[in-house]
Amino acid sequence: MQIFVRTFIASSIVLLQFAAAYSTCAAQEPEIIVEVDRQQLYEGESITYRITLNHVETPSPPKLNGFDRFQVESLGEQSLNSQQITIINGRRSEIIRRGRQYNYRLTPLSSGQFSIPAPSAEVNGQTLIGREIPLKVIAPVEQDVVLLGMKASRTSVYPMQPFTISLKVAIRQLPDPLRERSPLSVQANDPVKLSVPWLDDDQVSQDLAPTREWQKVMNPLISRSTGRRGSTDGMQINNIGSQSAFSIFSRGAMVFLPPSVRTTKTNKDGEQVQYVEYTLQREFVPQAIGVFSFGPVTMKGMFGTDLADGKLNGEQIYAVAKAITVVARDAPLEGRPTSFSGGIGVFNVISSLTPVSASVGDPMTLSLRIRGEGTLANVRPPDISSIPEVSQFFRTYDATEARHGNAREFTYSLRPLTTDVQEFPAIPVSYFDVDQEDYVTVRTVAIPVTIEAARQLDASDIVSQHVSNTNGRLEVSDAGIFANHTSLQTLRASEVTIGRWLALWSGMLGAYGVAAFGIIRYQQIHSDPLEKRRRTAKSRAATSLKRAEQYRDDAKKECLDAMNIAVTGLIADFSRVSEAGMTSHDAATRLQAVGADNSLQDRTTGFLDHCDAARYGATVKSISELLDECRLLVGDLGRELGKRC
Repeated sequence: MQIFVRTFIASSIVLLQFAAAYSTCAAQEPEIIVEVDRQQLYEGESITYRITLNHVETPSPPKLNGFDRFQVESLGEQSLNSQQITIINGRRSEIIRRGRQYNYRLTPLSSGQFSIPAPSAEVNGQTLIGREIPLKVIAPVEQDVVLLGMKASRTSVYPMQPFTISLKVAIRQLPDPLRERSPLSVQANDPVKLSVPWLDDDQVSQDLAPTREWQKVMNPLISRSTGRRGSTDGMQINNIGSQSAFSIFSRGAMVFLPPSVRTTKTNKDGEQVQYVEYTLQREFVPQAIGVFSFGPVTMKGMFGTDLADGKLNGEQIYAVAKAITVVARDAPLEGRPTSFSGGIGVFNVISSLTPVSASVGDPMTLSLRIRGEGTLANVRPPDISSIPEVSQFFRTYDATEARHGNAREFTYSLRPLTTDVQEFPAIPVSYFDVDQEDYVTVRTVAIPVTIEAARQLDASDIVSQHVSNTNGRLEVSDAGIFANHTSLQTLRASEVTIGRWLALWSGMLGAYGVAAFGIIRYQQIHSDPLEKRRRTAKSRAATSLKRAEQYRDDAKKECLDAMNIAVTGLIADFSRVSEAGMTSHDAATRLQAVGADNSLQDRTTGFLDHCDAARYGATVKSISELLDECRLLVGDLGRELGKRC
């Protein structure tokens, strides 16, 4: 028996050592990979900056310390699961990435040659350091052909106080005899390009609410004027129209012609020169306290400058309008009442109390609802215990909070302290009105109450459990208390035998060995990230659909993104490829590769094209119709891919 036990123990140890060695060999060292889309750009332009935490199971977002020379905007993150194999001159190389990818937009704040600092990330208690990347930012050449100017109607506002950002684009008029012609009508088939970040909702802070959608701002500006040799009089703005696979635009990016006036400006030599000045505007309402940046704005293209032998000569121009900022500040401290709730806007407040009849010491519930138009992000529950009429007659407890759209409801527990009270007093609540730029106090209505004295209990009201065979007395045993035993005779020593002990030990070792083998086998099956993605594909798609439902009424772009991810993510997970950048054509190719039904391929590409078109207002389908179509499509794709992959 002893020989068997020793042999089994030795085998178990060898098995566990093998498992440990297998896990060590399978693990790969975590790393941080840094990439940019280019290393040379003009001042005012942006680059895409990508950080990949590779071979990391539970990554945390990287730290970007020392990025003071850049305006940094997050473009989102995504899980990364890719494998690339290349064979060059018979040599095979394989690149595997498993982890998470973080994308940013970096806009240099100045020109010159410098480096993008190295990012860092904490992984399993270890600090990973990325690499620095050299960058060259070219300053625009001084010129007076194109002048850009940007300003805000207010540089300091309160949350919920609207302001307007205006851009002036002044272009020097053409020389005689073309003076009366538009300076934007002579660029043949290559219109000048204007980049305005605040006309792109993706580049606007989530804490800023535009009063008009960008489509409603831009649609009236679509140019239909014809210039020289069939060119369109106007400028391209943010490449609008060039990104849609289902575009209604017949020849790529649209051309826009903002309203213009002719004006006189002083050029770099101090001379008075005639310009054509175009204006773009957009109004915003800050939803929270903060500093908001707009710009920089850039324009580049060929502009007519002079005539030679009757021929108009052009010059390639790059112009920049530096970024401006607007500060949304908190309500002022001066004149702030103690009843200030933190709300900024216009609000009303109502209260309810249940029950209105109680005894001293009985629990009561007070509900206080603040509702209106404005920001409630910083609203806190009023301190009703500081109100003398409340603290004198009621004991109060901390409030709980519930959110209902643009309303906050605070619920307090109370206990009356005395019968000398006929009403629960009015509660003052103050907010800051941005139109008046002053504090306003509103009050709830006092609530009549009836409070009675607490009931006294007689000795006869206290009931005790009858205990038999004790004559109404409790007995104490010097030997101690033995649960569930009425006699010490039931307690006896248990004998220990070596045979039973060995059998038990052998069973435990056997179970341990089986469990260890099972764990290793489970890890082999379930550690494959591609297999994990396939198993969770349907649940991930369902999560994206729920997110789309949440955004359907408030955030059109986020709703469309969530629907797109639900479909492309499902196809990518089953196909074991990356979903990043998957187009409708890519999705159709993957479905064709697994042998999916042709009609399902057509439905998928059609749906993705409609989602893309909806971003530009180029589809007749509503968000609700697209959501219904997405639910059916995800269900059919899940069943089809589940059978074929």
